[in-house]
Amino acid sequence: MSAVAILPVGDEGDGPYAVAATEDGAVWFTLVHGGRVGRRDADGSLSYLALGAGSQPSGIAAATESTVWVTDTTGDRLMLLGPGPRILAEAATPTKGAQPFGVVAPGDGTAWFTELGGNALGRVGILGAVDEFPVAPADAMVSMIASTGDSLWFTMNAVDALGHVRGGDAAIAVTELPAGSGPVGIAVAEDGAVWAALIRSDSLARVAKDGSVRIVGLAVGAKPHAVASDPTDDSGGVWVSVWGANALAHVSAEGQVRLHPLPDDVAEPHGLTVAPDGTVWTALESGALASLSPRER
Repeated sequence: MSAVAILPVGDEGDGPYAVAATEDGAVWFTLVHGGRVGRRDADGSLSYLALGAGSQPSGIAAATESTVWVTDTTGDRLMLLGPGPRILAEAATPTKGAQPFGVVAPGDGTAWFTELGGNALGRVGILGAVDEFPVAPADAMVSMIASTGDSLWFTMNAVDALGHVRGGDAAIAVTELPAGSGPVGIAVAEDGAVWAALIRSDSLARVAKDGSVRIVGLAVGAKPHAVASDPTDDSGGVWVSVWGANALAHVSAEGQVRLHPLPDDVAEPHGLTVAPDGTVWTALESGALASLSPRER
């Protein structure tokens, strides 16, 4: 069994959900039920930012070497946070009830996000203006989002498909997945392939650069949730939070799966990220962060 380190965070019931690592050595996480965002500094110290009554911080993504974007799903806003933590900028969605959820920062100063309520993609421009781009069909349930830098990929959970946008406002191309898949998490590996977690079919989908799709099966009841690319793995491997099996998994580009079980006293691995140093971090909704260092993998 791999040596997984557990770091309790937040208060009971806060629900650690999404996690992101920045180049300054910090690890950021959302407390979706507690209305707060937490930051673990490189020295191990913890600090928190309360976002106000009724807020629901959900998605989080590294923006610069020390800042992150966070979606407030019930507050219909996105926030750029810096060390402190403190709010550096806010952007409200034009549509009331848009419910921003997944978020990604392509590296050009913008942020792209999904809207659960608006069934759309959104973009926060460099100057803070927000644009929305509807996604068809209207019941697609646009969920998580990833970027290659010059294009976007996102999951459409309710219609078993992935969406792909080349360039800022180009037409959306759709990649269909097997019926009953339920795609949730998504990531672009170092080799350019796109991976999605298919939570309802206990499997993963890998979309190669030529558009071909390969399904990688997991154990019955695995319920994969999040996928993260590994910046230290040029061969194209990814990491997956396996919610139903209470484990992390490394999956090679060829589809070989290696499980890393989590301790029995923690549960519900959701958000996932791989830090620049190769450490794998996951948010456990039971109330902690778990980390797996490169030497333990």
